[in-house]
Parts: sequence; structure tokens; C-alpha cells
Amino acid sequence: MSLSAVNFLPLSLLLAPVSALLLWFALKKKKVWLIRLAMVGLVFAALLLVVFQYLDFKQFENCLSQGANYGVFRGSCIQFN
Repeated sequence: MSLSAVNFLPLSLLLAPVSALLLWFALKKKKVWLIRLAMVGLVFAALLLVVFQYLDFKQFENCLSQGANYGVFRGSCIQFN
């Protein structure tokens, strides 16, 4: 089994809200180390978002180069004859 960015999709969907709640809690309790941890989580979630957008754009570009349309919700090429 190979490791790819798609394997991190559930993690990225969960990481941003958890980090935001952690940041809110850390700011309320004035815990500097927890604030830093939450900020690292938010930065990592933003980086994962950039990676997923890039991969989606590459798939879109590959579909266009094949002369097909890109199905956004299916994440695959749609070929009309």
C-alpha cells in the first residue's frame, strides 16, 4: 500500500476544526505551549489544503489534455462521445 496525499483527507478535514478549538481553549487558559501547538496544527491543515488543491488542479489539467470534461464531484474525467 503506497502512501499518498489522499490518505490524509480525513485527517485534514478533522485537523482544522480541532486546531481552531484548541487555539480558542489555549487562548482562554493562556497556555503558550498549547497556543503554539494549535498554530502548528492550523499551519499543517493549510498546507494540506494547498496540496489537495494542487492535486485537484493536476487532475483537471490531465482531463483537459485528454479532451474530456472534469467531473468536480466525482473527481474523474467525463468523456462525451
